[in-house]
Formats: sequence, C-alpha cells, structure tokens
Amino acid sequence: METLTVISAQLNDVHILSQMNKELIEDEKSDNPMTLEELNDRMTDFLNNDWKAVLLVLGEQAVGYALYQEREDINNRKNKTFYIRQYFIRRQYRRRGLGKQGIDKLRTELFQNSMLIIDVLESNPMGRRFWEEIGFNSYYTNMRLNP
Repeated sequence: METLTVISAQLNDVHILSQMNKELIEDEKSDNPMTLEELNDRMTDFLNNDWKAVLLVLGEQAVGYALYQEREDINNRKNKTFYIRQYFIRRQYRRRGLGKQGIDKLRTELFQNSMLIIDVLESNPMGRRFWEEIGFNSYYTNMRLNP
C-alpha cells in the first residue's frame, strides 16, 4: 500500500494549498465565488493567524491537504479539539484509501487523544459518506437564512 507523509505547510505552499482549495470548492459544490487570487490571500491570512495546514504527500507529490485550528473543548476545558476546516485529496488519488490514511496519520501524529470536528456541506453527499465511513457522526445542523 502507498504511504502518505504529513508535512507541515508553510507560507511558500500557499499557491498549492489554494489550488487544492479551489478543487475542493468545486467538488463540494460550494457557493463560494472566490477566485484563485482571493483564495491565495485568504490562505495566507489563515496561515498568518491561528490556523495550521499540512500537505499530504505521496512520494514527491502533494496529493492533498488539511487546514485546521486547535480549539478548547467548550464542554470540557481540559480537552483539546481540532476543527478541520478543509480536508482534501485530489481527484486522481481518490478511491485508494489515501483519505482515510491521511486522517489516521493526522490522528496519530498531530491530534492524539483529541476530538476532531468537521463541517460537511449539504451539497456534498459523497463527502458526507466518506466522513461517516471513517467514524464521524452528525452532531448538529447549521442552517442559514440569506438576505
């Protein structure tokens, strides 16, 4: 089986992170209208603040990434939680177990004994199935009323 490596992303990785973020937006059918340049700016802002990103690398190729933030567990302040804002495996690398392998590596290398939190768009049923298959459960529903 192919083995992923988790590498901490730096500011010089913003372009590749933003390219993959654009693909994620397309795949999940998000209504996010941001251009690649705007995504570059936003990713730079994330990394310059309290967000961290990792690249998921197979051989020499970045095949995915995760953008996350460490948070305090609001129900038990002794515990840490990690909110994964973006998690993505490039299309040509899917269906090879790399998505699950990436989460497993993150759990053992970065998020030991911590709760993980994600949001899944309603427009992304395949993404929801993936998260459920690897053990995530629904906790609440976020609803919007647009102007």
